[in-house]
Amino acid sequence: MKNISKRSIIKGALYGVAVGDALGGPVEFMVPEEIIRRHVCVSDMIGGGWLNLAPGEITDDTQMTLCVAEGIVESPDDPIEAIGRRFIQWAQGGPKDIGGACASSISNARRMGGRTWPVADMWAQAAELTQRNQGRPVEGNGALMRTVYPGLYYGDHHLAEAWAMKIGKMTHAGPRSNEACKIYSRMVHLLTASESRPQTPQEFLAEHCRDVPEYAAALKKSIVTPAAGGYVVDSMRIAVGCMANTADFEGAVVEAVNLGGDADTNGAITGGLAGAWYGYDAIPEAWIAALAPDVRETLDRLADAAASAREG
Repeated sequence: MKNISKRSIIKGALYGVAVGDALGGPVEFMVPEEIIRRHVCVSDMIGGGWLNLAPGEITDDTQMTLCVAEGIVESPDDPIEAIGRRFIQWAQGGPKDIGGACASSISNARRMGGRTWPVADMWAQAAELTQRNQGRPVEGNGALMRTVYPGLYYGDHHLAEAWAMKIGKMTHAGPRSNEACKIYSRMVHLLTASESRPQTPQEFLAEHCRDVPEYAAALKKSIVTPAAGGYVVDSMRIAVGCMANTADFEGAVVEAVNLGGDADTNGAITGGLAGAWYGYDAIPEAWIAALAPDVRETLDRLADAAASAREG
């Protein structure tokens, strides 16, 4: 495979999240049989669905990804306060959708805002309160879906992984969520660190998923349709499996979306990883054009900021 510029990789990963989210939103919570009956195969920006989305409209997956990215650009050495401020502002703005764990942790943090403890501790306490209220580890995909930017922005992979996990734990305190954020950030970072592709996607994914049986298994067999609840392990398996068993960006994202379930989030996670592998030029032009102009402008600006940080 030919070399891809670092800027194309970064831009591809960011745009990959947005187009995967927008492609999958209209079929979120559908089962594959329903998608086939209604659409045969979703490969265009159709709009609709339970959120009544416009064609190309993004959802909370991309919106929270942008909050993370903007916070990192504002305060890269300690972005938690800047990210958290954006999470609260976004939630108060009445988005069409917001996941249960994210809504709970953001609400908890907003109520705790007047206390005199470090902001990072406040967000950790907010997520732990969400976990206590649920009575079990919070292992949804709501942290993983917004994890792409640390791996794009930070030059040191240890730093990228550390911030990815800390940012994930602002809302999701579960160990499997934490693990998935770390692995995903590591893979995205490594893809931006080298403009060459000496391995196949299967070899690359196998190397970085070998210690997690569920992810390693996804490389070898057909993907199983996930439950609509959005378990983080299911979403990571889908991203890994769809990347490993398809030949290009479009194929990977279309495969993920047409599995149904939490289709927008699975599309976003798969799109971010596939965009980092194949680069921006591999994304269908019609998908990019369907995104709102202000979304494209923001993605371009944040991609430039990450590329500049990595080159600086």
